Amino acid sequence: MSNFDEKTVDRIKRLEREVERLRVKESGKFIALTAPLTSTSWDGDSFSTTAKTKIDLSAVFGVPAGVKAVLVKTSIRDSASASSACLFQLSGISTGTKYSLTTLASPVNDRNGYSQGIVPCDANGDIYYQITASGTGTMDIYLEIWGYWL
Repeated sequence: MSNFDEKTVDRIKRLEREVERLRVKESGKFIALTAPLTSTSWDGDSFSTTAKTKIDLSAVFGVPAGVKAVLVKTSIRDSASASSACLFQLSGISTGTKYSLTTLASPVNDRNGYSQGIVPCDANGDIYYQITASGTGTMDIYLEIWGYWL
């Protein structure tokens, strides 16, 4: 191996170590947003009762792929929430009944219920939602992303 080749190999090894050091240093870092990431799919659209369903955060909200968790704010209202328990739940897992954040609709019809919290993501940086609504298309949901963990 020539002297040039040896120097090039050594430089590549140093750069690889530096990349790994920076990756470890950045892991777990919280990125706070001054304005929320929003989506036209989650800006007051009407929903019905829904089983656990994935939200691809990078495609729908523009969150970087592979994030570890997101800071979310939710607002929901249901037209018949006075007569039934209506809720919106978020989770980082696609199965089971474990949820990181639950937003309850107001006990007064068509009045907003709010919540904010941290929702862990799956390995791809996505989350899952489940809805219990009073009827077909009765729950309006607003979802905003206010930060994320790398």
